[in-house]
Amino acid sequence: MPPLAAVRFSLLCFLGSSVAKALHGAAVHEVSVKVQVFDNGDLSPLTDAAVDIYTNQSWLATGTTDKDGVALITLQYRLGTWLIVTAAKPGFVTNSAPWHANKTPLFTSVSLYLLPERPATLMLYDDVVQILLGSPGAKNQPWVQFQRKNVGLPANTSYNDLSAFLTTANTEMEVEGFPYLLGYEANATVNHSRLELIPVAAISIHLFTRNGSAIEVSGPIQVSVPLPADNLVTKARDIPAWKFDRKIGE
Repeated sequence: MPPLAAVRFSLLCFLGSSVAKALHGAAVHEVSVKVQVFDNGDLSPLTDAAVDIYTNQSWLATGTTDKDGVALITLQYRLGTWLIVTAAKPGFVTNSAPWHANKTPLFTSVSLYLLPERPATLMLYDDVVQILLGSPGAKNQPWVQFQRKNVGLPANTSYNDLSAFLTTANTEMEVEGFPYLLGYEANATVNHSRLELIPVAAISIHLFTRNGSAIEVSGPIQVSVPLPADNLVTKARDIPAWKFDRKIGE
């Protein structure tokens, strides 16, 4: 299993329409995209944020923001193709946004706002490790749990050296601070329709050593996230879960 620090889940529902397909035979042009990255809290620009651009689940281009929170990325773009622009920085939740153009733009910019991660409570038991927000036993709080035996602590590291972060969202405004996610039709190729998804909740979990190294966790991880009490979600309804994968940007 990947490091726990890389695990991000979103609980989503299907939207019953598909987004545009990639256009075959469209002209390819050189396009420069100005990506601006901000702290979602105080709106200050974020330096040294990693910016990546993907298309059709493949990496396309990369850059790093300067002191003004700006990365200027030049790429070869096929008109009409959807791109996913992502921004990531330690201490913040990775975010992304879709972008496309049907005619060559003279100028384009994308702004991304990163949520600061929230420090979490780390509980160690004989059999399990639990990460949660607030006090143990509190109602309607998000938590993550996994077997203690599956935690791969580095040499000369103890649980006293670990820091946990758990950031959640279950309102439309909060979810906008998490990656934009798309689903693909079953057995579809990259040229088939994609499905936009309506998030009902999202969670980001990070577990680090004192020097910032990610902790390896093997085996299953249990995740509990309070869901909004609206007509989209009922006790009798199954809700699929998606994990954001930075390798493909979705």
